[in-house]
Amino acid sequence: FTIVTTATSSSDANYNMLAVADVTLTNDDDDAAGVTVGAVSGDTGEDSTTATFTVKLATDPSDDVTIAFSSSDTGEGTVSPAAVTFGSGDSTWNVNQVVTATGVDDDSIDGDVAFTIVTTAASASDANYNMLTVSDVTITNDDDDTAGVAVGAISGHTSEGGASATFSVKLSSDPSDDVTIALSSSDAGEGTVSPATVTFGAGDATWNMNQVITATGVDDSSIDGDIAFTIVTTATSSSDVSYNMLAVADVTVTNDDDDAPSVTVGSTSGNTGEDGTAATFTVKLATDPSDDVTIA
Repeated sequence: FTIVTTATSSSDANYNMLAVADVTLTNDDDDAAGVTVGAVSGDTGEDSTTATFTVKLATDPSDDVTIAFSSSDTGEGTVSPAAVTFGSGDSTWNVNQVVTATGVDDDSIDGDVAFTIVTTAASASDANYNMLTVSDVTITNDDDDTAGVAVGAISGHTSEGGASATFSVKLSSDPSDDVTIALSSSDAGEGTVSPATVTFGAGDATWNMNQVITATGVDDSSIDGDIAFTIVTTATSSSDVSYNMLAVADVTVTNDDDDAPSVTVGSTSGNTGEDGTAATFTVKLATDPSDDVTIA
């Protein structure tokens, strides 16, 4: 640009209207095309916790500038919006545009996993901004899965009449290898259990199923009242270290007694006779007494 000077002005005829040279100067530009990517606000989470960061241009472009985003691992996190555009010559070029990453849930104990919001190079007809590299953003998706075995409530009592009761067993997360739990009865004279083991498969539908355990009452001949017994569970067995040797709750079951005291007198075999003919009948206890029983 030019500093324009006028001719001199003076009542001194020698100096009046004397030409003065103009001065040409160059104003150095301090603007450069650039894209600023802000720090991410935090971690995402498998519970759908989100994290955000901002994107902003350094200068006003001569044409609209578009930047696209994608996730390097959609099994861990997604990104929105898929693209942002900064307008040329309007207020949008100077605005921090917010990009949101959202954590994605899975059922595995995979720990906190990093993924990347991948940015494309800028796209614009402005040569200064076209194909300008934009920094990617790395985010950590926090795991919310833990190893555990949920044991459901028992459905009721068993009985000496053969009535059964059930409860369920289920894993809380998808193991990396099969998980086996063994079951037994603390008193096989009061109740049995079936099956003797349950196995939850890794990576298939069985890990997420309620597996049903059945306890069945066992009969005896004693008036022993309703007696509690326990379905004893072993600790889990698996090559998945998170699930190996994990304690599983035992289940207490009551086996209802069906015995009552009584004496059964059988029918007589016939009549007696004055000639000495005899007749017989039987006497029998209904249950096994805890001490001798005498009938006179």
